[in-house]
Amino acid sequence: MHSLIFLIALSLAAAPPVAAPSVDANAAFERLKKMEGSWKTDAKDGPLQFVTLRLVASGTAVLETTTAADRTTITSATIYSFEGSKLIATHHGGGGTSRLELTGADPLAIKFDGTGKDARVAALSLVVKQSKLRQEFTTRESGRDVKKSLDLLSEYVDTLK
Repeated sequence: MHSLIFLIALSLAAAPPVAAPSVDANAAFERLKKMEGSWKTDAKDGPLQFVTLRLVASGTAVLETTTAADRTTITSATIYSFEGSKLIATHHGGGGTSRLELTGADPLAIKFDGTGKDARVAALSLVVKQSKLRQEFTTRESGRDVKKSLDLLSEYVDTLK
């Protein structure tokens, strides 16, 4: 009896680990491309902001820019593109640059996590529901993680391609 338990325990310990399901980076990128257009906050919970997503670089990247109400000053920019087979988001803004990798995608959200401990943006999710886009992000401020979100309404679909 003891030897049977020992053999079962030994076989479980020797079993290869179960791989986590992989995220389809190409499908996530296709979903990002469908978000192309102009978005704006409702300005209920903060200042009016505009977010524009545009397909650039011959269709190999999506550029996201955020501007204030004047629409002339870009306050941040994020480039979604591939490094090999990995979908990467490189965020520029808030006094620094953050590199994030795709870690999850489901029918509602595309999720990225930061790759560096000193990154200003530690996590980013894009959630689309009908004509609304919610950006959820975690920033690092004074050594601690702070969760924030930005709710955006579709302003128009950019047809100048």
